[in-house]
Amino acid sequence: TFSTVPLYFVLVKAGSRGHPANPPFVRLGSLPHGTIELDEVDRRIMKLLRHDARLSYAHIARTVGLSEPTVRKRIDRLVRAGAIINAARINPAPIGFPIDAMIGINVVRGRVKEVGHRLAEMENVAYVAYVAGTFDIIIQAYLPHMEGLFKFLNEDLEQIEGIAGTQTWNVLRTEKFFYNWEGEDVGIDVAAHGDGHAGEETAGDGS
Repeated sequence: TFSTVPLYFVLVKAGSRGHPANPPFVRLGSLPHGTIELDEVDRRIMKLLRHDARLSYAHIARTVGLSEPTVRKRIDRLVRAGAIINAARINPAPIGFPIDAMIGINVVRGRVKEVGHRLAEMENVAYVAYVAGTFDIIIQAYLPHMEGLFKFLNEDLEQIEGIAGTQTWNVLRTEKFFYNWEGEDVGIDVAAHGDGHAGEETAGDGS
């Protein structure tokens, strides 16, 4: 935790190699997206997609007891609102990037967005956020080895004008990451509303 006060920050990591960027992740339901009202069907759809994002509209429709067009409209609404992100999550370690570094960055006054966009263009950087507190920007970078981390900190970041200082945390092990966070159930009595798995149907082949 970087501060004891609530933070508002926006992910500004850009798309790469011709792929468009996802909508920004906005904390605390703040602007620019605001919040979206979820009903029980929305929560059930989100549970299914979180466990297997490849499920077909037809499979989800059968599971929640709605028509396929209705399910499609509901999912489109959730995507447009930024409530769900329809993208694959790549696991860095198995593809050669086991070094996970969180880096706090102090920026020269008046150059925060300029530096943020430069950081977002770096291919080893997966996450860029503007934050309130000790630092101006927090980034997460994946590197192939410790020598790669050394080069990133002492050469790559040094080339970005406006960075006044950095502090690095080398992540030793990740216990939890937000893509498995069951946010749709926070504050909801799950026992009273059901568990989101109608008829005990499990994620199958998506047909």
